[in-house]
Amino acid sequence: MVMNVEPGSNLITRVDTGGKKVVALTFDDGPDIFYTPRILDVLREHQVKATFFVVGENVEANPELLRQMVREGHQVENHTHTHPELVKKGGSRIDEEIYRCEKAVESLTGRKTQYFRPPKRLFNDDVVDIAAVRGYTTVLWTVGVENRTTRVPQEMARRVSHRVVPGAIILAHDGRLDRSKTVEALPLLIKGCQQQGYRLVTLDELLSEGRR
Repeated sequence: MVMNVEPGSNLITRVDTGGKKVVALTFDDGPDIFYTPRILDVLREHQVKATFFVVGENVEANPELLRQMVREGHQVENHTHTHPELVKKGGSRIDEEIYRCEKAVESLTGRKTQYFRPPKRLFNDDVVDIAAVRGYTTVLWTVGVENRTTRVPQEMARRVSHRVVPGAIILAHDGRLDRSKTVEALPLLIKGCQQQGYRLVTLDELLSEGRR
């Protein structure tokens, strides 16, 4: 059911939903004290649940934001502990990055993360294999909100609406850089997808649709 980057790989970029108009909205790099609350406000207003790939050190710095994500029904997954370029690290460092983020989330939620996304989409076989040994499926994305060709929120939202397909995984960010335009684009993106008949769900829900 899952469409992989290449046959037999442990990488997901999109889910085969059999044509059902269901997509997953995901955020990387938080929780961030400035942007994450604003994004949570938009999601709450539009009654949309999302998946947050969090950075462990940000979780430790902002534990209440992580608790809020979970309390409001969002899914939390693993985006390493310090957001390094993993392809430049050895196997033990890669493993440590995944493990420390896992423990930071688990200590606050009581739940082990199960999906992993490498920072900046920089990965190789070692990164994917080490994540798999720890029990993770590596999740990338189908289309991104932030893009060098789109400079204003309206263009960002329109680009996603034009590129979204059933089973797509949408990437956005709630930390590290200035995400003001992402916050502004988010309600436009949600409305644009919904007007096309799409339902925005968590990654777990999307994968569940793909297994039916």
